[in-house]
Amino acid sequence: MTGTQPQRVARLMADLLIHPNYLVPYFKTNITTATPLALELPWISYAAIDFLNDFAKPEMSVFEYGSGGSTLFFARRCASVLSIEDNASWFDKMQRRLAEAKLDNVVLQHRLFDFKLGAAFEASAYLNSIPDHKFDIILVDSSEEALQVRPRCFYHAENFIREGGIIVVDDSWRYLELRGKNRAKKCRVFQSVGPCRPGVTSTDIFFY
Repeated sequence: MTGTQPQRVARLMADLLIHPNYLVPYFKTNITTATPLALELPWISYAAIDFLNDFAKPEMSVFEYGSGGSTLFFARRCASVLSIEDNASWFDKMQRRLAEAKLDNVVLQHRLFDFKLGAAFEASAYLNSIPDHKFDIILVDSSEEALQVRPRCFYHAENFIREGGIIVVDDSWRYLELRGKNRAKKCRVFQSVGPCRPGVTSTDIFFY
């Protein structure tokens, strides 16, 4: 999150005082070579992970802009996961990891796009990769090479979320405008430390 280094350290200390249950996992994942993919955890705030662990149900379907530890996390808890990945090397790594985990309820698709192309993104196979049906959970965790990619994915995803479903936006502190401009019934901000990241982050969950 934004701020000077002293401000970030102060924010971290304050957050760990508020959420002492995250103290051990925070330091454990930051002094080892563990990754969210190895841990099978979304690379978002622990507060949001705790919520998703309770929210996700075996009958639910999930769509992801961006694959990773979240893909395995949802695959272990939900009926199906469709995950879109733009990075070819990460796509190959994800395929191997899913095969190792023997998870057959995940469809992983490679949709290459140069996010620096700007307006062309609206017509891209990446943005328009959501099939024409409703999902229970949509995670927006796409590339951040261009900071307006996730908002554009978010607004497109709103057309495909089921009533009672949620859209999850990672690193939401970058996209504060979404909190005031959306079709959701409500938005909750989950701010805390997260796995394998040095400081505090926020994850917004929109309820439909």
